[in-house]
Amino acid sequence: MQIQTFQNPEQLAIHTAQFIIDLVRNNPKATLILTSGDTPVLTYKKIVELAQPADFEEVTIIGLDEWVGIPATSEGSCRYIVEENLLKPLKIGPKQYTFFDSISNDLQAECERVDKLLFEKGGADLIIVGVGVNGHIGLNEPGTSFDNYCHVSDLAEITITVGQKYFTENTTLTQGITIGLKHLLEAKSAILIATGERKADILKETVEQEPNTELPATVFKLHSNSYIWLDEAAAKLI
Repeated sequence: MQIQTFQNPEQLAIHTAQFIIDLVRNNPKATLILTSGDTPVLTYKKIVELAQPADFEEVTIIGLDEWVGIPATSEGSCRYIVEENLLKPLKIGPKQYTFFDSISNDLQAECERVDKLLFEKGGADLIIVGVGVNGHIGLNEPGTSFDNYCHVSDLAEITITVGQKYFTENTTLTQGITIGLKHLLEAKSAILIATGERKADILKETVEQEPNTELPATVFKLHSNSYIWLDEAAAKLI
């Protein structure tokens, strides 16, 4: 686990964007698991600024997670955020990417579908995630086994509360469907990005604690090629 601090969110985003661009230029058929949320949006915008559409012509992109029951057209969905800020601007076609169908009548089949794709690809070449204020990764809440592949999770109250910021009106959130931490451990490289003082406490705990399922972010300590990239505010207690 390599920790690096950047002066501000923009410098972090530029660094992360260039890392991803270099990866796909060296491996044009790379498989990327991409997160949504506030922090990665700036990274995606920097990729659009710095990359050429041709760089991403052969990549496979998989969405990290989705709120169960929320359609892909919702502005709060993972798919919507990644599509609008990265995929559409780079003209990455729908055949190259997949997200969980969180309104499916068979969520277990959705988990198996994405598992199968990742197994066929030999695992992800890169997974990029954020971290929740309770240490969740994706929608892998505290208590989630590190041995899980894709699965449906019951959301913690803090996740439900914070999740409201992605929606224009109060939205019922109870479960998530997510890439499991086993897929993260099997990815060739894993990056956690975080910005802002609100993440400082949980990042301090992540750095200080031994790997344990009550703090999912500590899974990064078990990965042989993992990075934690923070702005100065998020890193203030480390």
